[in-house]
Amino acid sequence: MYTAENEYGKLRSVLLCPPLHFSIAEPINVVAKKYHREGVDVERAGRQHQGFVQALGQEGVRVVLAETDFHSRYQLNTRDLGVTTRKGILFGRFFLPTRWGEHRLAERTFAREGIPLFHQIPAGNFEGGDFVYIDSRRAAVGTGIRTDLLGIKCLEVALHDAGLAFIPVDFAEDFLHLDMIFNPVSDGVAVTCREALPKSFLDMLAGEGFDIIDISPDEALDHGTNFLSIGGGKVISHTKIPRINDELAGRGFKVIPLELDELQKSGGGPRCMSFPLQRSRD
Repeated sequence: MYTAENEYGKLRSVLLCPPLHFSIAEPINVVAKKYHREGVDVERAGRQHQGFVQALGQEGVRVVLAETDFHSRYQLNTRDLGVTTRKGILFGRFFLPTRWGEHRLAERTFAREGIPLFHQIPAGNFEGGDFVYIDSRRAAVGTGIRTDLLGIKCLEVALHDAGLAFIPVDFAEDFLHLDMIFNPVSDGVAVTCREALPKSFLDMLAGEGFDIIDISPDEALDHGTNFLSIGGGKVISHTKIPRINDELAGRGFKVIPLELDELQKSGGGPRCMSFPLQRSRD
């Protein structure tokens, strides 16, 4: 079954996209703009992505590689396609025309692999980087420039019987997606950028006794929350955030740091570059 209901259960299979056509010649976020003149070393990006694939494989995760296309320059950030739920895989709708067409490539990949698609939202905008499970009962959904209230309403309609409550979280456009400022790493532990999140949301987490690893806005834009939990207390992270990696290790997590700086010029980290297809409850 292609299902998931949290951010930290055992990851069984995942969709990645090799950076064959990755380019920031047309920057679509503040991170890409920072590296616009420098550009991308595609060969180095490819080696780093292969290291990501190998790290997942060594941890027993099945990696499905998406078909790619010359026109889809940011397709390596597969997370933004949508979300996997109890009911199956749901696709959203991209805000930026630059990313239109990525769903079609994913659908072709799914057809090749025999992976079913549950639903695609028909209106509004919704991108998967704005969907973060708090636990198996609730999901925080970012309401920024890339996900709007109509998109969230369509999401709610599609998942009305999934036993999942949605908590809208508004944030500033510069932080791209919600997963750049909030990421639960286990039941009751989360990495957050307090300065970027609404007080009401932070009060809810505090009221429930969440252990918060706080990061600064600069750390957030350096992908401080953009790691991938793969289950069993293991986290695939990256070498740009040693302080946060140490904080996670100090709480008993096994951190697997990878060199991904060339890929991160896109504005994404390990979480952004992965679309979970199958994740166990625990």
